[in-house]
Amino acid sequence: MSDSEVPSLTSRTTALLAEAADTLAERVRATMTHSPRPVFLYYIAQTFDILRDNLSPGHDPRPRTPAQQLCLHLMIEHAERAGGSLDADLIRAHRTLLPDRDHEPLLALGRASRKPELPYDFVALSDALTPHGTNEIFDPFEPDDMVA
Repeated sequence: MSDSEVPSLTSRTTALLAEAADTLAERVRATMTHSPRPVFLYYIAQTFDILRDNLSPGHDPRPRTPAQQLCLHLMIEHAERAGGSLDADLIRAHRTLLPDRDHEPLLALGRASRKPELPYDFVALSDALTPHGTNEIFDPFEPDDMVA
């Protein structure tokens, strides 16, 4: 994807996504101390923070890791719920920033044993991954879009 394909997000959409990143990161941080996977959750919260920072003007908002793809998907879903209606900018951002759906198996893993208080169960995701797989979701994509 070239830089010209990165959507120009409106200030409203950027604000919704930034709020979603902050909210979701705080929810993850709130569960860290009671979790059997605090280090994994720390990295997930950090992923939301990175994505929020990438929404700043001049930064490329495209996800660079499977974890960023997953978290961006969750941010868009949260922003859609918060907005109360379909937002054309969010739909366009989703299609442009997450075109290949490679993150959807990760999405399914955290929804299989979903806890009602969380929009997504990151501990279930961590439990379902091998140690190598856990590391891979935080690794940047290779130039050929394959995970290292």
